[in-house]
Amino acid sequence: MFWQVTFWILVALIVLPFPFKVFEYVSGKDKSPRIVKVEEVANALFMALCLVAFYGFIAGKAYLTPAFWQGWLFIAIVWSLLPIFWSPKLVYAAEVMGKNKMRLVAGVSCILYLPLLFAVYFYAF
Repeated sequence: MFWQVTFWILVALIVLPFPFKVFEYVSGKDKSPRIVKVEEVANALFMALCLVAFYGFIAGKAYLTPAFWQGWLFIAIVWSLLPIFWSPKLVYAAEVMGKNKMRLVAGVSCILYLPLLFAVYFYAF
């Protein structure tokens, strides 16, 4: 039950807002710098891909190869650690909401994505 609930929460966090975010980009309502938009879209697409593995883990179905998901997991871990050193999105978020709130939001996001990474790990190995 935990895995199913977590899966649907992550679908709601990753997939549902994406069309609205793209609309804000296209319409000019989002005033963030272009590099922040690129980072957001790349993160959303990359994480949406892993929802396939997460679903496969829950349903017991094989999608792509274990080697593919092992590679994805390696990249995801590196990608998750990269903002410690460089992230235009986090720099922009700190400017907009302050450093403490940005750190809190980033910490909560990391905790929310941990089950996803574990599910992909269990699925790939």
